[in-house]
Amino acid sequence: MSKVMAAWMVGLACCMCAGAALAVPCSMEISPLTLELQLAPGRAHTGHIQITNAGDGAEHIRAYAQDWTLKPDGVVVFLPAGRLPSSASVWVTIAPAEFDLQPGQSQRVRYTIRVPEDASGEARTVIIFEAGGRDLSISNGPSRLVPRVGTIFYVHCGPRPAGQARVLRFEPGREAGTMTVENAGPAHLRFTGELEIRSEGKLVRRCVLRPFVVLPAPFNIQRARLGPDLFAGLPAGHYEVTAILDHGGTALLGARAEVDLGPEPPLLIASEE
Repeated sequence: MSKVMAAWMVGLACCMCAGAALAVPCSMEISPLTLELQLAPGRAHTGHIQITNAGDGAEHIRAYAQDWTLKPDGVVVFLPAGRLPSSASVWVTIAPAEFDLQPGQSQRVRYTIRVPEDASGEARTVIIFEAGGRDLSISNGPSRLVPRVGTIFYVHCGPRPAGQARVLRFEPGREAGTMTVENAGPAHLRFTGELEIRSEGKLVRRCVLRPFVVLPAPFNIQRARLGPDLFAGLPAGHYEVTAILDHGGTALLGARAEVDLGPEPPLLIASEE
């Protein structure tokens, strides 16, 4: 997927509605979403990002680099440039850094990343494109939200090392389940995989896992959620669940758990009086 719509909405006033973040559609599209670069220390790379205004109104866009990381539950956290030890944000220059887009208009934005001579390992940044704010009225009073989209960068300073990972915990269940994965290497890992469910040795279900990323230390733990539909429709009984993960290394990563399922909870159907 090379474009994104309704990517990120960031509330400047920490706007909350009924205990949940207020979501508003965003009319900007960008390409690409993610870039991985391998650069030797002391070298520079220049490229372009294209942003399009897919909305009905004109937008004033401001572009800048920020740090980012992932919480264990996969939530993205944004921080000012240079805050994290793995930051590549201070290496970035952007032109133009501010511009206007009419409806349907696109702009190619040039970026340059200059890697310091003493850099090593993996560094990360995100180039944010921020549009003008929207005034909203919610139950707590007037608020202002700012739509933002961004391109994530992984910068490998020198050769990329082989990936190292392990499954710390694997806990599938009828209602909900999690799989906790640790990245033991110095670069991020992107995981794909599947789950196999067997009963008395017979395969009864195979499910594809949603891809996820695990960053290197100190943010190297991710808890991947297993969907509640994993065991949907299966009768009560004893099952063996196997997780098979691929992060592009020479060997697959696996985990196994045994689950004793109770009966499915009954569906509650509202009656009309």
